[in-house]
Amino acid sequence: MTSHARRGPIAIAVCAALLGAPAAGAAVYTVIGSGPDAVTVIDPAAVKRMDADGAVRRAWSVSVKRSLVDGGPQQPGYVRMLNEYDCAGHKIRWRSFFVYSRFGALVMHKDNADLSWKPASDSEADIGLRVACEGSAGQGAIAAKSVSQVVIGLMQAWDAAAPLPPLQTVAPPPRKKAAHRDKPGRRR
Repeated sequence: MTSHARRGPIAIAVCAALLGAPAAGAAVYTVIGSGPDAVTVIDPAAVKRMDADGAVRRAWSVSVKRSLVDGGPQQPGYVRMLNEYDCAGHKIRWRSFFVYSRFGALVMHKDNADLSWKPASDSEADIGLRVACEGSAGQGAIAAKSVSQVVIGLMQAWDAAAPLPPLQTVAPPPRKKAAHRDKPGRRR
C-alpha cells in the first residue's frame, strides 16, 4: 500500500504542470493508482456500458511508469489497458494491453485469452471498478487536454535535471613577464 506522503510530491508536480490547461477542452482523468514510480488514470467520461442494464462496463486505463522494466536502466513508458468491470459481481478482467516507450513506439501488445472474471481485490482494480460503476472520484484527478498530455507531464515530472558538475576553482594562469625589447632606433 502506498502512503499519501510518498505520492504527494509527484501528484503536486503533475497537477501544477497540467492544471494550467485551459478549462475549455480539458478533460478530467481520475487517478486510480499512484506510487513513486507509476501513476494510473482512467477517463470516467469514456466508460462504456456493454449491456442494456449497465452491469458490465468497459474502460481504458493508462499507467505511466518511470521504468518499463525492473532492475534495468530507467526506461520511462506507459501501458494502455482495456478492462471490463462486472459492477454487480464486483469483478474485473482485462481484455488487452499495449506497452509504449516514452516516445510512443509500440513495445508490446497482448490480448487476453483467459476471459474469466477475477475479484477486484487489489486497490487499483477496486478503485477502477468504483470509478467505472459508481462514478467514484478515485484517488484524485488530473486535468489535461488529452491523455497524452498526462503521460508527457508525468514523465517530465520524473525526469531529473542533469546534475551540474561540482564547482571547481581554477588558479589564474601565471603572468608572463614582459619581454625586454630594444627601443626602435631612429631612421636616418
